[in-house]
Amino acid sequence: MDRRIVVVLLLVVLLGGALACSPGSPDPAGPATAPPATDVPQAQVDDALGRIDDVVAATMRATGVPGVAVGVVHGDRTVFTKGYGVRELGKPDPIGPGTVFQIASLSKPVSSTALAALVGKGRFGWDDPVHPHLPELVFSDPYVTEHVTFADLYAHRSGLPGLTGNRLEEIGYDRAAIFERIRYVPLDPFRATYSYSNFGMTAAGEAAARVAGTTFEDLMQQELFGPAGMTSSSARSADYRARPDRATGHIRVGGSWQIGPGRDPDAQAPAGGISSTVEDLSRWIRLQLAGGELDGTRIVAEEALAETHTPHILRTPPTGPETIGAFYGLGWNVDVDHLGYVRWSHSGAFTTGAATTAVLLPELGLGVVVLTNGSPIGAAEAIADTIVDDVVRGGPTRDWTTAWAERVAPLFQPDPELAAPPPNAAPARDLSAYVGTCSNPYYGAFTVTAEDGQLVLHEGPDGRPFPLTHWSGDSFTIIESPELGDQRSKVTFTIGPDGRATSLDVGGQPGVNVLTCTP
Repeated sequence: MDRRIVVVLLLVVLLGGALACSPGSPDPAGPATAPPATDVPQAQVDDALGRIDDVVAATMRATGVPGVAVGVVHGDRTVFTKGYGVRELGKPDPIGPGTVFQIASLSKPVSSTALAALVGKGRFGWDDPVHPHLPELVFSDPYVTEHVTFADLYAHRSGLPGLTGNRLEEIGYDRAAIFERIRYVPLDPFRATYSYSNFGMTAAGEAAARVAGTTFEDLMQQELFGPAGMTSSSARSADYRARPDRATGHIRVGGSWQIGPGRDPDAQAPAGGISSTVEDLSRWIRLQLAGGELDGTRIVAEEALAETHTPHILRTPPTGPETIGAFYGLGWNVDVDHLGYVRWSHSGAFTTGAATTAVLLPELGLGVVVLTNGSPIGAAEAIADTIVDDVVRGGPTRDWTTAWAERVAPLFQPDPELAAPPPNAAPARDLSAYVGTCSNPYYGAFTVTAEDGQLVLHEGPDGRPFPLTHWSGDSFTIIESPELGDQRSKVTFTIGPDGRATSLDVGGQPGVNVLTCTP
């Protein structure tokens, strides 16, 4: 399997929650047989809150992550918000409860809340088809085009493969251009396949905005951020960049942290483009746990919001008679956790420097949100799971920092096959054999040039350059995705009888990965 697919799928599995025995989901042996009473003693809650400083300090020492912010809700009250560390390495500005972070895929349950507000007002139904509102969204199967619903897209069950659109975004295509290209992608079985799709969900968010007669970014402000008093939240990256109290993203290179390259997720705003604070997100958690009310005001209809917390597709089946499957709602992971409670959760991750998570136990009126300004190494999840264990059980059920580090570590292991050419590598042809234009309807035109003795692949509407390193024969390796750190993937030319390239296999998205080449 292509290295890009492996790493992206690992990110989805480990941080999107699609692994039945991962932290935050049932243990292989099953959940606790009988949860305790749903009312946690206040003294136990207070003791757990008093240990958060130590929990965060220990995790920051173990991981080196530069900045962390934590919010805790219990009993319809925000009982804890605090920041730790710095907003940017090399500068003294501290993280505080009002520091704005990019929340990455934690945007998914936040945006589903705004859509639920519209559903509650009767503007559309979760089971309404999307196509009438977004006619440019065409799938390779006409039946899916006509029947795919808002719920299908927010539950990742449309059959659209999860990688669809991700590479297009990375090379500079905007939201509209990506929607136009979805029609070329072969689908998995409709409503029978869970595949975590940023741009499937983004399409539903865009369609909801069309129904409301506005942009998605304004929809979030009108239906959620404004009514809920989330004054520092936005679905525009320009707003995040303009915040004076803003956490800068960091990446870990060679065991040390440095400022990351930054990330503009506007193209996928409904799925990953929201920025917020633990103060704002604690208000959002209160709204979730109170069935759509906040401070005595109804913001989202209870039934419409409850649908987001209802399992809509099986993420991972049970692995044995003692295990429980893992499910996805509408923007939420919905599971029974290792403590025996129903758990609503979601994580977010940009390897360019953001890792976030929220964990809610509705039976206990408990919610925890953790935001960090480092690439995903499991720190946010470890802190959240430790806090939840402390509140519910009076102490951690395991060493969550170690557990999460072990699960996330595979994301950053380079493919040993591609790290260097094989010992028996065949030589490349003269570089002129590969020079030309390669295209297909999905990717558009890529240009291959020879510059100072090296092939360069120019991708996307702006011709972004990606140097190619010879691997063997007509195969080369490329570092092409900021979301995958320094991971290399392989591209392979097919050479025709005239000694010139006739096609280029760029790997990645099956069914659209081969481009036709001309000199």
